[in-house]
Amino acid sequence: MAKKANTAWVLVAAAAAALAIGVALWVSGGANPDSQAAMPAAPRVPGDTSPDNAPSDRDVQLAPTLEIQPVGKSTSTVAWPLKLELELVRAAHLPRAPGLAPLGSGATARLNGRLSAGERPILGKLTFVGGPNTGRVLECSSSGHFGAVDLYPGLAEVKVTGPGVESIREVNLRANALEQLNITYDFPGSVTGVVFDRDAQPLEAVDVELDGQHVFTDERGQFHFATAFGGERVRIVLRKSGYATLTDIVGVATGRPLGVEQFTYTLHPAASLAIQLGPRIGAQGDATVILLPEIQGLNRVYPWHRISPLRMPPGTTRVLDDLPAMRLTVRVFHEGAVANPESETVYLRSGALERHEVRFAPGPSVEGVVVDEQGRRQEGARVVCEAADRLAAVHQYLARTPYETGAEILPPFPMGSGEVRTDFDGVFQLSSWPKLGGQRYLWALSADGKRWGARVIATEKPGVIELVVKPVESGQWALSVDFPGRHQGLPVVASIGGAAQPEVLVPAREPLVLRGLAAGTWRIKATWNGKALLAPEGQEFELDGDLTRTVPLPEGAIAGQDQDTLLRAGRLEQAKPDGS
Repeated sequence: MAKKANTAWVLVAAAAAALAIGVALWVSGGANPDSQAAMPAAPRVPGDTSPDNAPSDRDVQLAPTLEIQPVGKSTSTVAWPLKLELELVRAAHLPRAPGLAPLGSGATARLNGRLSAGERPILGKLTFVGGPNTGRVLECSSSGHFGAVDLYPGLAEVKVTGPGVESIREVNLRANALEQLNITYDFPGSVTGVVFDRDAQPLEAVDVELDGQHVFTDERGQFHFATAFGGERVRIVLRKSGYATLTDIVGVATGRPLGVEQFTYTLHPAASLAIQLGPRIGAQGDATVILLPEIQGLNRVYPWHRISPLRMPPGTTRVLDDLPAMRLTVRVFHEGAVANPESETVYLRSGALERHEVRFAPGPSVEGVVVDEQGRRQEGARVVCEAADRLAAVHQYLARTPYETGAEILPPFPMGSGEVRTDFDGVFQLSSWPKLGGQRYLWALSADGKRWGARVIATEKPGVIELVVKPVESGQWALSVDFPGRHQGLPVVASIGGAAQPEVLVPAREPLVLRGLAAGTWRIKATWNGKALLAPEGQEFELDGDLTRTVPLPEGAIAGQDQDTLLRAGRLEQAKPDGS
């Protein structure tokens, strides 16, 4: 691990920088065209976390971009925008069954933030590349905000990309809580360090990754990043052939004028692990291999989420040769089969190769065929067998093993959500996990993404399932929000599913119209200057056609504020008729 210079100063400065940015944000900031703003006809599925592939589009939703009806030019002396939050609680298209919780019940964590360079917004996106939300993509609005209200709790790694910028950050998502991630790309700091071997000799040509950037150590073992953007949880990874890969989470101060951040690391000889899988039994496709330390969280020295889960075809062998010496738990899963052993702890030793062999046997499964509404079989369709609450299913499966969502960046487990592709004849086979509950959701998406279908199945004896997929219907309804009693414009920021749209100035006697919403149960919240205008928990309503809702305004949001208040709020220009 690293010996960090001036660590306290780093964290204080980084926290202060984050706080300064966060003050300018509001709790529902963000914009994601693929958010729950307009629910797709299919729910999200877990992303492909295989290190052999970039995060796939498995978690990309089929949602159209939400349209906010344009409003005319207006003026206003209202200093603070009304904040309107809409969240889809239950989509009407999803199947239901008595006693079965809605699909996605465990996705209760929230995240929002902003990407910026000074006052200039960065129009980038965040891709979850590690953790239970792997594959999920959040896109920024024109103001640089992003957000989501339906994420799975746990440590996560996100890759931030945008015009001229790239970062890799770690976030800790908690159930029923909001996490903020604000990154500013001005006033960068510097990071330098040195890498030794276990005999205290400097190591040359070590690949050092910091926040997505790469440099190599020189003959003195030193590395230097001239441009490092501030953050409290910035990942650094060190790699060199013959040595165990090492990772650390560091704090980087923004624009530190008095020097650079300095770190010292020691690399140890690597251990190797050969994983050999027996012949295929069960579904087509790869087996899933999950690697985690036997004891989680005590010493996070290896980026397990960068290699786990492995995707391996049955009947093949894979050798990993950059592992640390430690006790490691290997879990193997394959749809429609049971691995033997399904879970086993191996002891890795420096400079040694450990072998782990697995065989498969038939297991409890659901089998069937995917067809369209005309009975034509669908080749290459994505079929998912998913627990209502993925995390609860994983907790139940790992009842004898502590499952600490904040100890490691953990991958999606197959018992929470398993997936296969149909063969040339539209046939699929998936594990049904009958010991984890009597019912599960089964859904399919055609290869071209234009048809979707779902049903609830019994896990004990599901029989042979015919799953019919029909054309996807995107959100098609409009919600008009009326603010009565006004004689001037009202600044409004609408947040849909945690993703904030650009601020608009709604003229007097005109509603704010939000288009592209899906049918279902929605929750609406409204606040102005920190005061809730509806019930604190919001109000729920059913949307199955175009609808109008009314939000009452306090006197200050109607009459406005004086010129000094507008000046302090930076809104003096919106009160001038000619905009000068």
